[in-house]
Amino acid sequence: MGVLAYHLTWTCYGQWLPGDVRGYVDRDHRTPGTAYPDADPQAYNAAAGVMKESACWLQVPERRLATEGIREACMRQKWPLVAVNVQPDHVHVLARVDTVGGRHAIRVMKSFATRRLRRTVPGRRRWWTKGGKVETVLTEWRLAEVARYVRNQRYPAVP
Repeated sequence: MGVLAYHLTWTCYGQWLPGDVRGYVDRDHRTPGTAYPDADPQAYNAAAGVMKESACWLQVPERRLATEGIREACMRQKWPLVAVNVQPDHVHVLARVDTVGGRHAIRVMKSFATRRLRRTVPGRRRWWTKGGKVETVLTEWRLAEVARYVRNQRYPAVP
């Protein structure tokens, strides 16, 4: 049985830095199910100190633009989009991507979203952190479960 869809998640620039009290992912703690490392104020301050610009927090108009960019990316790539929810500090996408891997799909979606955002907010250079999380969805049951999760995030999806 192959991959039915990908649940893709990535954060906005400056969100969830190494050492964050909410937990964070690093080389030793990136396997699904692995506990997050304890908060590390020194690592957090070091990461914050090398940031090239302020942390990104998306307001509703920017969330809408990013959503439009992700929809356009999926449409152009012919990836059926099941659900998308751009939050102020991170993004969730559930799409039936069958032509490339999940990491490549994240890069494409970020690119389209960034293009839309830069037209409106030209001064910001960094919108997203590097990479993202790729979860493979293998069954229709799991697809429905993840779709519900994506749609029911803390902040409602913007139309």
